[in-house]
Amino acid sequence: MKKLISLLLVLALAAALAACNNSASSTPGAASTSAGSSTADAAGQPSDGDGKTHVVYVGGKLGDAGIADATYEGFTRALEELPIYGEFIELPTDVASYRTTMLEACETDASLIFTSAGSGMIDVVIELAPQYPDKKFMVLDTPIDQEGISDMNNFYGILCAQNEVSFLTGYLAQRMSKTDKVGVVVGVEYPVLCDFVTGYISGAQAANPNVQIAVSASGDWVDQGAAKETALAQIRQGCDVIYCVGAASSFGSLEACKEEGVWGIGCDTDLAAQFIGIDDEQADCIITSAYKDWGQVSYDWIKTCLEDINAVPWGTVHLTGIADGGCKIIQNEIYDKQVPEEIKDEMEQLIADISSGKVQCPTYFDMTEEEYVALKESVMVK
Repeated sequence: MKKLISLLLVLALAAALAACNNSASSTPGAASTSAGSSTADAAGQPSDGDGKTHVVYVGGKLGDAGIADATYEGFTRALEELPIYGEFIELPTDVASYRTTMLEACETDASLIFTSAGSGMIDVVIELAPQYPDKKFMVLDTPIDQEGISDMNNFYGILCAQNEVSFLTGYLAQRMSKTDKVGVVVGVEYPVLCDFVTGYISGAQAANPNVQIAVSASGDWVDQGAAKETALAQIRQGCDVIYCVGAASSFGSLEACKEEGVWGIGCDTDLAAQFIGIDDEQADCIITSAYKDWGQVSYDWIKTCLEDINAVPWGTVHLTGIADGGCKIIQNEIYDKQVPEEIKDEMEQLIADISSGKVQCPTYFDMTEEEYVALKESVMVK
């Protein structure tokens, strides 16, 4: 069912893009620009820029219900509201081709190029940015301790405090658990995802120091079958709440939650909202999602660059978190229905305490690898 919904999302987006292309081709002075394996037109902007700034977004496959969709939403809003034109270049499934794809973006006349750090893209941008000094690059999910950028005057990283929002989901997961065993399924375990795991474990421990937590990686971001089997393995261990941090593959993990009658927690976007009225049984088991507002973050970066390019602190990584709205847990009608009032009150207090700094959320980026491994081993399901 989730595979079908994912496909429908992609088809709907494709239809919308096709409609935009038809509109642009029939409008005097407007053109559909093309780059990569998938493009978005310039939202009616003249292809010569007409004094507007050329922006390129290089992102993952649309329909992932994750960072690609969220960022694309902000990009299309920028195309509509700001004096820019541009295109979306879809990354290939083969990460070995990421460099070629980014080179394609660099060879356009774009002044601003942005992407996300996953699967080695951060290394590609750090390599190529110095070769294109007249272009400005922004990378979402750049690790806060990223090396090799401090002397770069055309690179800017943004990181949402996934440890903070995951602290909230971990606390909620443990409070909703009846077995004192919860799980987290990630797509691939790299530094940013390790920060998700660190926050989740720490939040669950804040609710119950004796909690047991299964931590697993399904292998990639698209294989829903693998993610489902990974979640089922955790459920067989007794986990009754699963945090699904796997982009499109999370649909598989969430399907396992529905079938086995346990709670699921989504990530990146409001995953429950996609099922309301379509598969209410699935929607009802997704008690919240860890939301990272990549659309707004991307829009704000573009807007700041247009207003004053020197206002961006190039060569740094900006951290946005619970306090400034960069991330949050989704508190929708499902959350209101499924989470008891007592726990909701605790969550509100925890949100306030994180925002004020009263509660400090541990982060992977302050740990050695040995400390991170020890943290996971300390909560291993027995």
